[in-house]
Amino acid sequence: MNDLIKIRMANNNDTKEIILLVVQGLNEFGFEIDFNTSESDLLNIDEKYNKNGGVFLIAENNEAQLIATGGLLKITDNLYKIRKMYVAKSYRGKGLGKHILTELENHASKNGAKKIILETTNLMVAAIGLYKSFGFKEGSEVLDSPRCEISMVKTYIKK
Repeated sequence: MNDLIKIRMANNNDTKEIILLVVQGLNEFGFEIDFNTSESDLLNIDEKYNKNGGVFLIAENNEAQLIATGGLLKITDNLYKIRKMYVAKSYRGKGLGKHILTELENHASKNGAKKIILETTNLMVAAIGLYKSFGFKEGSEVLDSPRCEISMVKTYIKK
């Protein structure tokens, strides 16, 4: 990955830029953002993620432009959920998604995760491939997002 790209923990000051990137990603697949759904988590990243045992990461280029996002929401002490994995179109295929997903998994593992779940849509073929390459398998979890029809799960066995 390019050394000029910085990954850091997001906070509420980043909300506008995060929402803009998410909206761009959703629009590519014919979706619109809806804060009356699970997307309301973007309106208070600090409370929903960073102060609740999870983490919300962003990647910035050398001009401090937001180019990727990924959130890890703590559901219970043992269960975490990947949320808002988006990479700006011009930065895809450069390993950013892999890097952010690795950081999110590391955070979950350090905090005792036994299982990580996520939701996606059949339209996001590249994302599904990424998740499968990390060992996620299709699951049967209840879906929170109205646009998603696939749940995926990865279970950890503590050594």
